[in-house]
Amino acid sequence: MSIQSNSDGAASAAPLPIRLLYGLVWLGGALSSLLILVAFSFTIIAVFWRYVLSDPLRWPNDLTGWTLVALIMLGVSEAYRRGDHIAMDLATGHLSGKSRVAQAVWAHLSVLAFATVLGSSAWHMVHFAFDWQAYTSGSIEIPLWIPQAPLFIGSILLGLTALTKLLELLVNRRN
Repeated sequence: MSIQSNSDGAASAAPLPIRLLYGLVWLGGALSSLLILVAFSFTIIAVFWRYVLSDPLRWPNDLTGWTLVALIMLGVSEAYRRGDHIAMDLATGHLSGKSRVAQAVWAHLSVLAFATVLGSSAWHMVHFAFDWQAYTSGSIEIPLWIPQAPLFIGSILLGLTALTKLLELLVNRRN
């Protein structure tokens, strides 16, 4: 959070909606971290059964794939919030003043546009799978909308984080 620090206590705290959103984004990141352990566990189980017991299981591959999609989509907004994402700062590192602000606005708008397109596509995908009662193919058959839902949830979190970063940028420019 790029909130200015000053000595008047409560005035330096982020507004409640921003704290709530960032708390939700943090929770998504924490869940993403937990899902890394889950995906690792599925992989260990698959390797053990395949190479130690010589009896490969089919289900760990499906679950690992779905878990990876979920952990990425839940973790991307937390990485964006913290600034831990990949950034191409070769040229932007030399910007200053209004140019730096304009670049930051452009970057946040680009993330918002991406999240909107991804969210719309994911919504249509989940809606279609739910309406047509589609099931996954493979060794595990569950309703298809379940492993697709993290795409939609993650895009909402990413879009809200981009909007919040834009608002923070504009509010901090006025102060």
